[in-house]
Amino acid sequence: MKNKPKREELKRMLLESIDETLNILGESTKKTILYFLKQNYQIEEKEILDSPEAFISGIREIFGEVGSTFLESRIIEALYRKMGLIAPSTLSFEDAIKNARKLYLEI
Repeated sequence: MKNKPKREELKRMLLESIDETLNILGESTKKTILYFLKQNYQIEEKEILDSPEAFISGIREIFGEVGSTFLESRIIEALYRKMGLIAPSTLSFEDAIKNARKLYLEI
C-alpha cells in the first residue's frame, strides 16, 4: 500500500488530537473514557481513523449531544490544525474524519 506511511501519520495526528482534547477533562477521566469505549464499543484507539462512527457514538453516549459536540469540534480543529488546514464547520464528526483522510492521503 503506497499510502501506508501517510495513513500512519494521519492516524498519529488523530490520536494526538483526541488525546489533547480529552486531556481537558483530566488524565484519569481520559483513561476512563478510553477504557469505556474499548469495553463497550470494542474500539481500540488505533482503529478510530477507520471507525469514527463507533468512536463518536460512544462519546455521545457518555457526554450527551451538547458535551459531545464540544469535544467533537475540538478534536476536528486540532486534527485539521496539525494537517495545516482549517477545520470544516459544517461537517459531522464522521464526515470531517473521512474528509481529512481523503485530503491527507491525496496530498
